[in-house]
Amino acid sequence: MSTETNTKSEQPSTAAEGQPQLISAKTLAYIHQLLKERPLFFFFENDIESRFYAKRAEEYRRLLSVGKLLFFVLYGIIAAIAMLAFPNVITADDLFILKFVLIPIGALLILVLLVAEKPFFRTNYQWLSTPVSTLILFCIMMASVSTIDSDFAQHAAYDVIIIVTIISFGLRVLFPVCVLIICLAGILTILTTISLNWKIDWFKFSHYYGLGSFITLMIVGLIERQERFAFLQEIIVAHQTVELDRLNKALDRISREDPLTGLANRRAFDETLQKEWERAKRDQQSIALLYMDVDFFKLYNDTYGHNIGDVCLRRVGQTIKQALRRPADLAARYGGEEFVVLLPNTNVEGAIDVAQRIIKHIDALALPHSRSKAAPHVTLSIGVTHNIPRASSTLTEFLAKADAALYKAKEHGRHQYQFDS
Repeated sequence: MSTETNTKSEQPSTAAEGQPQLISAKTLAYIHQLLKERPLFFFFENDIESRFYAKRAEEYRRLLSVGKLLFFVLYGIIAAIAMLAFPNVITADDLFILKFVLIPIGALLILVLLVAEKPFFRTNYQWLSTPVSTLILFCIMMASVSTIDSDFAQHAAYDVIIIVTIISFGLRVLFPVCVLIICLAGILTILTTISLNWKIDWFKFSHYYGLGSFITLMIVGLIERQERFAFLQEIIVAHQTVELDRLNKALDRISREDPLTGLANRRAFDETLQKEWERAKRDQQSIALLYMDVDFFKLYNDTYGHNIGDVCLRRVGQTIKQALRRPADLAARYGGEEFVVLLPNTNVEGAIDVAQRIIKHIDALALPHSRSKAAPHVTLSIGVTHNIPRASSTLTEFLAKADAALYKAKEHGRHQYQFDS
């Protein structure tokens, strides 16, 4: 029974969750077309639009998370100025401003901050923020038109401008949603004013709210347009990064892989051997090496031709690899018809067990070899060595022992393994 032991932990996945992925050629062409045409106002196709929406949602979440205290401070300043500078207005009409403006806005702000981290709010924040933002804006505008005190009305008008600016630039809602909020709040204010028979200065109202909101919306629309183009550039850069990473990995794999057999090549084997040798020396663990050669392969090539010889080497190499049972074990083509198997943290019995298993698998492969002097099919001779490296031990000595063991196997008739410690 094999006594091999695993020493390597499971390798991490190469594609980490949440990292950028390659995009389709169709999507890439669509992005390049938008960047070339640069339309004034536009929306993305569904997949890109949802990603842009998610990006804005995350920006809003971060802004709200960082600015919680700032929102309350700003609201507190506005409310304090209103109560200190205009106490008569605040207490007029049975505390109308306090009941229907200041308290509702404070309650709405608290509600937003309480649910801001909830998944449903983060997923649908634009549409959930629409009624809240509309009501806050409506309350402020009611304060600006509900009193004949010109000083207070002017103060409230400035507050309206502040709120419009915060909604337009701070909430990170998409442009159509921003337009919807401002239009709904304006319509609701006008309808309420008319129904209550309040006198309103339409010129001032259209100036500070209508003109101010229009200019703000135009700026927001242009900013969003630039953000959309920047987002497309980000997608292209991410795509190119992933593509470059994929190509680099492919090139690295090609540089470390034998093209004929698909096994590790000499370079990859030498690097891994050096690393495992140092590990074994540092941790005082056993390390084993199998050095093998296809018996009478020159005669095989002379008989069946080099193309069939290549097929033989490919099948032998894959058979050797399939005989291994641990991810840490490395099978490599050492050169020509020579193969090696590196067995980290493996004792003598485990190494011999692997050698026996490889011979058994090659025999089961049963590739005909009419001119072999060892068997009627393709066979292997295997040299086995094992060591627990000391400070004075060298890789050269380790490899020489494996080579000596292989030579011994050939001297004893081939189609077998021999051990040299």
